[in-house]
Amino acid sequence: MKRLACIFTALMLWSCSDKVAGGPGSETTNGFAYFGNGSVASYARIAIRDVDHTSSVDSATNALVNADFYADVNGHFEFETPKGEYRLTIVHDGSAYTKLYSEKGNVNLDTIKLEPTANLGGLAELPDSCKFVWVGVRGMDVLVRSDSTGRFLLSQLPSNDSLQVYFLRGDDNSVYENLSVKLGPNTDEVIDLVDTLANKIKFVAVANGKAVPYATLAIRKSDARVDSLHVNNIVVEADAYADKDGMFAIDSLKSGNYRLTVMQSGLAYSKVLSAKQIAALDTVELQGTANYMSRVTLFAGDKYAWVGVYGLDVMTKTNEEGIFSLPMLPTTDTLEFYVVSKKDSLYAAKRITPSMGSADFDYPSVVLQNFEKDTSNWYFNVDAIGSKVLSKTVESDSNRKSKVFHGKYNLIATNNTSAWVVTGTLFSSDGFNLSSLDSIAFYAKGSGQIRVSLENWDSAAEVAGTSLKAASEWKDLSSSRWTRFVIKTEDLCYNSNDDKNCYTTWSSLKNDVRQLHFFVRNGNEFYLDDIVLYGALFK
Repeated sequence: MKRLACIFTALMLWSCSDKVAGGPGSETTNGFAYFGNGSVASYARIAIRDVDHTSSVDSATNALVNADFYADVNGHFEFETPKGEYRLTIVHDGSAYTKLYSEKGNVNLDTIKLEPTANLGGLAELPDSCKFVWVGVRGMDVLVRSDSTGRFLLSQLPSNDSLQVYFLRGDDNSVYENLSVKLGPNTDEVIDLVDTLANKIKFVAVANGKAVPYATLAIRKSDARVDSLHVNNIVVEADAYADKDGMFAIDSLKSGNYRLTVMQSGLAYSKVLSAKQIAALDTVELQGTANYMSRVTLFAGDKYAWVGVYGLDVMTKTNEEGIFSLPMLPTTDTLEFYVVSKKDSLYAAKRITPSMGSADFDYPSVVLQNFEKDTSNWYFNVDAIGSKVLSKTVESDSNRKSKVFHGKYNLIATNNTSAWVVTGTLFSSDGFNLSSLDSIAFYAKGSGQIRVSLENWDSAAEVAGTSLKAASEWKDLSSSRWTRFVIKTEDLCYNSNDDKNCYTTWSSLKNDVRQLHFFVRNGNEFYLDDIVLYGALFK
């Protein structure tokens, strides 16, 4: 998806056509039109139309649009944003730009690049009793007449967006067919309407027992992510549109899995389907959407992160606490949102199933380790006074009915408080801001005692004496039964010197945490399972 860069601000005011009125309370939108070679589009023709605008036969014209106003000599223009959805078209000497916009889409045009135009010709099937047909483009003024065999030509069409071509009967001037096309710059495309439509995949969008006219359609690879980090409040940018009867006609797809999304007026359908399943579609049923709000864990020092949804075009930005909102999400399928840092590094993902009409805050949690999958990033080590690790395994446990961690060790001396073993993991060398962490929960059993420690450690900090640690009290383990422990952040009271200060220990560390450790002392073995962090999401 293309994003519009913000590089110009001083723009010149022009009045807007009465074909789409801004009305009271309208906001002003600015723009700057230029060509691919960098030159400005002086006095470019600009028109704004309703998205479904069609021309009448008595005003038929070969011109793409009749200008509502013009850019100034420097390519600048300004207009009042119309209500609802509209099509903006800009034309200048064989180059053009067109796209659908909405007053609710936070429109910020700024720079508009005009692309070389294309021609679309073909053979339309003449309805019974018709000696010719009219052919136009929705949202534009052009309307041309075919010859007696149905041949037609639409010249100098924009090449940067999907266009909805419509066909009017020659006897009563009613629309009898629609066709979605996307043309390449400087191309002459010829279509046979009969063959083109016959080979299309056709299905209908419905909601509440009725067809949904002119619904928008987008098809993305199921694992597609947006290609740049910019706020985009539109769930999907349309690839095609349904006709007045809710019918879509699309080309067949290469094999693979795709997310197919249809939206219209607060209703949506979205599912991951194979190419074969899409080809077999007959009807898609739209239902109400949902707003999803939650929180993600930021890297230490970051003020925000980016959040998107695989297979959709929406992209939002968190606040400084990692809180975000994804508006108007489809509720017909499980979705997976992903989190990207300011460095464009993917570092979190979560599957969600929004409920229709919901707008609740989803408090996050992360299963840090359940020992069912890869544990290569977990280490098992000992103190520096001579204690030994005897074994570490991931094994099945009949009571837990899952795989668990099992460590055996030999301490240098029983009841020596300096003797311990440790297992844990590195979160990130950049550190995470875990100020929103609520608690750490885990299951354990064994013959000694255990404590939890969150740390910010590296070798340089160790030498400098600046490593930070916030640890819990030692908890007694049972050798015969599993115990679920819950450690709240206010329980993390012990620092690197093992001094207790519950008011300052965690607060000195929480904004930059790198490691989670489980220390064990006394005894000779212990087990761990299902380690969950509540109030955090970063994996």
